[in-house]
Amino acid sequence: MTEISKTIDHTIKGILFDKDGTLLDFNGSWLAPYLQVTEFIAQSMGRPELKESLMTDGGFIPETKSWVSDSLLTSASNQQILEFWSQQIGQPIVGENLNHIKRIFSHASNHYVPAIEDLHGFLNGLKERGIRLGLATMDDEKNACGMLTKLRLTGLFDFVCGADSGYGVKPEPGMVYAFCESCGLCPKQMIMVGDSPKDLNMGKNAGTAYSIGVLTGAHDRAGLEAHGDYVFENISGLNQLFSTG
Repeated sequence: MTEISKTIDHTIKGILFDKDGTLLDFNGSWLAPYLQVTEFIAQSMGRPELKESLMTDGGFIPETKSWVSDSLLTSASNQQILEFWSQQIGQPIVGENLNHIKRIFSHASNHYVPAIEDLHGFLNGLKERGIRLGLATMDDEKNACGMLTKLRLTGLFDFVCGADSGYGVKPEPGMVYAFCESCGLCPKQMIMVGDSPKDLNMGKNAGTAYSIGVLTGAHDRAGLEAHGDYVFENISGLNQLFSTG
């Protein structure tokens, strides 16, 4: 699946990217905020032992700082994660506690770690080929826009949506359809790129030309190969699809 048999530059007009683990290195961007939030919840409950269990029950493997494939903390929306943690502690997270957690997630935009060194240059190269670019994340849309602003990528994207944008959640196909409608494309003219099975299956469910996995997130090659057409080390592998050779 990692062997590229032909180029596809004449058929592909759009690429929809996931955010965390795809444009961004997942652990570099989100491990610290997750640890900060779980410590806050544990302290607010007066139960310090909760810090570890809220992480491990969400899929974190502390010994290796890796994740269970397709686990909650790696591919769920902020709302789904908050609901899960509320269930784990036996009461809803509300009021100032909820606002504080949301601020931590939002402030994480000051610590985003791009998945590749020259992210702007790579994306600009795709734009110069006439490719329409979109961003579809299980994070909130406001946070996604904040990330693009922080990394000076806003002008490169034609479409941005989050789990709260009204297009459904992954692996439902709504985000793909919204991108296509916004950019005047059909799914067969675009690629879905992500680091999780949910990303790749969203592409499959929408009928995209290709669903492509990358290894800069929280999922291993075997797990992605089971769902995607190709798997690359990072998004720069997409250049193989648009080569002129």
